[in-house]
Amino acid sequence: MAIAQPPIVPIVGGGPAGMSCALWLKSYGLRPLIVEHSARLGGMQRASPYPNLGLLGAPGKTARENADAFERHIESEAIETLRETAPVRVQTNGDGGFTLELAGADGAIRSVAAPALVIATGTAFRGSEWIGRVAGARALVAAGRILPNPAAAGEPDIDLGAHVLIVGGGDNAFDVAHQIARPGRRVTVALRGAKPRAQPALVERAYRSANAEIRANAEVTALIDGGHGIAVQFDDGSALVADRVVLCLGFTPNTREPWIESLGLKMDGNGYLAVDAGMVTSHRGVFAIGDVSNPRNPCTASALAAGATAARAIHDRLTGAQP
Repeated sequence: MAIAQPPIVPIVGGGPAGMSCALWLKSYGLRPLIVEHSARLGGMQRASPYPNLGLLGAPGKTARENADAFERHIESEAIETLRETAPVRVQTNGDGGFTLELAGADGAIRSVAAPALVIATGTAFRGSEWIGRVAGARALVAAGRILPNPAAAGEPDIDLGAHVLIVGGGDNAFDVAHQIARPGRRVTVALRGAKPRAQPALVERAYRSANAEIRANAEVTALIDGGHGIAVQFDDGSALVADRVVLCLGFTPNTREPWIESLGLKMDGNGYLAVDAGMVTSHRGVFAIGDVSNPRNPCTASALAAGATAARAIHDRLTGAQP
């Protein structure tokens, strides 16, 4: 069944998953529309100066460099993109399609009718609850002494000092510890629990890093700016002094926006969207791709694959190749 007039398929989120989905949708003869809240495409990749070692064919390139390459590819394909634009409302139409209302940076509202909708809103760094709970944290964040964005610790122009405290026990915490540990700089990873949640290989690699150490059962209770260092107090009465504190507390999915909540989509206990093998959510015609629906293995490679998978499922649905 041929499609006479290619329908618009909005993709909310211009990270790797959204761009991959758009590219594949175009190859299937559809008309993708990327809706991105920021001025650049790339998503979380834009925040990372670290090498993206898990992406086949891009050895040595940073996540940020990969984001640049992905964006150039989308632009070379002349795929329509609305930047600095975000959804404000979505309505389900009687024909099973959707009307998505979008607000641009100038406040103007644009309505888009579509037979399918793709959510690729990704995740955000956790840390706001920790900052609100720990005495002295807010002031140190404002002063730039605490980094809520762990990727910022890898920026080439940042002065981390001689001792960095990393708060967190997952993969990201130990990856950052490995990246920034070097002779002359101590890195302490403080865990709330008795042992790391990270993959053993990442923990071992951090241990091999010069001057990296792990402090278990260490809940931070207070932070005091001493001018030349941050006095960190723990719940067991112990303390240490660090030059910088980096929060590696995991991620939270961007699913709490009113327009997403209005769809009543099925989520897990942490707010990640539930999808089937075709990236279809609990609402027919709504797809979710990338980190927003993948709490187990969020990475660029899996995001690219999810985008391609969803594009095929959308094509098959719109052409009658599947029910």
